[in-house]
Amino acid sequence: MKYCRYILVIMLGLSWLTSSGTVPAGVLYDTLKLVEGSRLYLGGQKFKYKKDTIIVIHGGLDYRVTYPRGQASEIFFDSLEERASRKRWTRELHNIVITSPRIPDTLDTMLTRLSVDPYINYGGKVIRNIRFIKLEPFGPSIFDTSRIASSKIEKFGNDLHRVTHDRVIKNHLLFQRGDLVVPHEISDNERIIRELSFIEDVRIYLEELTPGSDTVDVRVVTKDAFSIGAGGWLNGFDVGKLDIFESNLFGSGHELHAVFYWDGEKSPWLGHEIYYLMHNLGGSFINGMLRYQQVFNTESYQLGFDRRFFTPNTKWAGALDLERTRTLRYIPLSDSLSIDVPVKYNIYDGWLGRAFYLRSQRNQIGNRLNFVVSSRLYWDQYIDRPEVDEKNFYVYQNRTGWLTSLAISSQSFFRSNLILDFGRTEDIPQGMLFSITGGVERNEFNTRLYAGFSLSQGRYLGNIGYLYTKLEAGGFFLKKDYVEQGVINFRADYFTPLFIINRFKFRHFISANFVNGINRFEDEYIGIGDDHDIRGFRYGLPLGTKKIFLNYEADAFTPFYLYGFRFVFFGFMDFGLIGPETKKLHDGLFYSGFGIGARIRNERLVFETITIRLGYYPNHPEKDIPLFLHFSGEQRYNIDNFNVTKPEIASFR
Repeated sequence: MKYCRYILVIMLGLSWLTSSGTVPAGVLYDTLKLVEGSRLYLGGQKFKYKKDTIIVIHGGLDYRVTYPRGQASEIFFDSLEERASRKRWTRELHNIVITSPRIPDTLDTMLTRLSVDPYINYGGKVIRNIRFIKLEPFGPSIFDTSRIASSKIEKFGNDLHRVTHDRVIKNHLLFQRGDLVVPHEISDNERIIRELSFIEDVRIYLEELTPGSDTVDVRVVTKDAFSIGAGGWLNGFDVGKLDIFESNLFGSGHELHAVFYWDGEKSPWLGHEIYYLMHNLGGSFINGMLRYQQVFNTESYQLGFDRRFFTPNTKWAGALDLERTRTLRYIPLSDSLSIDVPVKYNIYDGWLGRAFYLRSQRNQIGNRLNFVVSSRLYWDQYIDRPEVDEKNFYVYQNRTGWLTSLAISSQSFFRSNLILDFGRTEDIPQGMLFSITGGVERNEFNTRLYAGFSLSQGRYLGNIGYLYTKLEAGGFFLKKDYVEQGVINFRADYFTPLFIINRFKFRHFISANFVNGINRFEDEYIGIGDDHDIRGFRYGLPLGTKKIFLNYEADAFTPFYLYGFRFVFFGFMDFGLIGPETKKLHDGLFYSGFGIGARIRNERLVFETITIRLGYYPNHPEKDIPLFLHFSGEQRYNIDNFNVTKPEIASFR
């Protein structure tokens, strides 16, 4: 195929990036130079120094230092450089999060480090006791648990909030009393708890009874987020969505959402949706979901259960999803005629996966390597639909499919912040995932084979930043050497180190998205999406079968706080080409978008991030005045990890 040479070039580039090393273990100590007025936060305790002091501290402990504003900046960053120079990986990562300024504000800036690093020296010790410390949303922090809510608003919020039950946190633990400490297991557990929507942050501390003791006590410190929240978006005054939710119902860790939709051009103009999420049923790490939706002309019921590969040590994962939907679809019958067609369908979808270790779990540092086998069965059953044929309206065909994938996954995590969030701890994956998928699909007209592959990787690139790339391709084979409904996707995401100028912190993001459809059916097209194409463009009409888009964004994390709300200002530039398969890509249509905006968030609350964006789109097909002012709520984002998920057909969008 003519695309093979492009795939080969990209894969050769990726193969260089997927190499990874390990980090040598050892007992190290940090020398801290503390000036008058400095504060040291260590193990949930706070120490204030009234005179210049030099102390030596165990390098495996989790600590934080704050200095008086405007003082000791050079000492602080010299200390970081000294610490980073001790290991190869810390030398490479030194500027990923911190670039030394003249006057630093270290209150919310963490040194990037391996998540497993604080626990390395405790490996093999026996866990004697486990104690839970739960912090209210307002007042205390992970680094200063002694703080209390001071204002009436904070006290009222804490009184209204129901603190998470001990059993909820206990059910999320991967260890228990009497177990041996496995460093990776402890760091994985921190990340699992931190991913919960109702938890702002978490730290797990290991404490020896006496120096050199073979037993430890475990202290799990969690800080709740205020669980009552709202989100949604507004497009003008006639169209919008409002999501009101309780993400920690009665402290149980379950979520209840009530969502309202409105559109002045629809009849009826008001719709609603309600869904209930059950996290970690009975400590099994199985999540459940119940959903009912009545939105405009759509009524839908859904029931689902899933258990993911939540750590590299997880052996079994899978899911079951059942859905019944009745709706109206606006379907083009010809170039000049489109009508509303009743559509009713049922979806039955399930998969199961098994992971096998390829590298000894005694390896306490570096990436863990797994081989994963997974298989999926699905059945799409249409009861009401438009008239279909072999090459048209494929999405409405009755079909059953069986897909099986073989995958190799290698992964570790770093702790950092001020990347996609506003200051809370973020877990950044490093590793690779390679999978091949094959199977068979039987529809109303024929039986076809499917084959595809996916290769993704993420790693730090020295002092340059972090790079994530993903290449996938796949298609159906009905005849020998002929691919139909094929696609090649390539995506790259990059962010820079954090640059600090006075009390402002800056980070730059660059991404690229390439999609190339191969022998797609006549009614299969792609448009411009809002996620990886042009932000805020909002134009979903079909434009072609291949596209390439580039995105740039500069974020400024400000030092401004207003009742716990923090502000990030940003500017963006998006541009790209889209066109049909019959034309060369550079002959396609060119679209672009430029703009500025602000994100507002309070990490203590589960409210979605409020985003205000003013965009200018000089060649928008529908707007005479190409300015859009957009308000929306954005959910918490995570960088894609390298866990295996259900076998899927390569996406075309």
